[in-house]
Amino acid sequence: MNQIMATVLSNGPVMEGANMMWLRSPELAREAKPGQFLLVRCDDGVDPLLRRALSIHRVGRPFPGQNIAGCALLYNYRGSGTERLRRLREGDTVDVIGPLGKGFTMKRTSKNLLLIGVSWGISPLIALAEQQVALGRSVTLVMGAATGAQLYPSELFPPEVELVVATEDASAGQKGSVTDLAAEYWFWADEVYASGPISMYAGLSSATARLWPRKAVQVLAEMPMACGVGACYACTIITRRGPKLSCRDGPRFYLSDLLL
Repeated sequence: MNQIMATVLSNGPVMEGANMMWLRSPELAREAKPGQFLLVRCDDGVDPLLRRALSIHRVGRPFPGQNIAGCALLYNYRGSGTERLRRLREGDTVDVIGPLGKGFTMKRTSKNLLLIGVSWGISPLIALAEQQVALGRSVTLVMGAATGAQLYPSELFPPEVELVVATEDASAGQKGSVTDLAAEYWFWADEVYASGPISMYAGLSSATARLWPRKAVQVLAEMPMACGVGACYACTIITRRGPKLSCRDGPRFYLSDLLL
């Protein structure tokens, strides 16, 4: 874990209500793993007092041909903290702590990966997809949103990723939810990963309950956080193994462990 003053390389909109911000930091690029997060200080003052926990969205070099390494954050700006992040420009610095939390794990024998995400909740799955296609694995990503404007741009995905889209209003892809599509890829997938709201996990659990063989689905349970290091217990989540802290014990959990 590091506390770093990272330089903003770029910060702009990529979809309705969400920005992507690239931070220059070789330390983060070296250590960050898909599924982990950063604690980001939004302002130099005391308002807002608490940092924001943001998933690591991408890791590597944002500009082809340039030897600049760092990581990207995808965030929706709906509060005072993220609204301040939205105002940052190239060359500004931002105080971040991380990487924190337990990221996704992978079996060496796995070849086919199914990723499931909704709107900006898809953020950590992009880093996972980029990492795994670079290792030669096959990745199918099922992406959903209420409307097409809330979908992550398809041109920003690695070209090797098979992309399947569902929207509630049928403005893009198939009409319906991502959980409706999970069954179509269940037997193909060696491992399954999901990122989105808790309500999505309940739907995913219900949609896959009768599918066989059983699969250990990894999900990110990103509860509201205060300290981010396990001191305040604000991000407590109740699991079948008892109370757990999203920041310290997660945010990666197994779907079967969550009490939904």
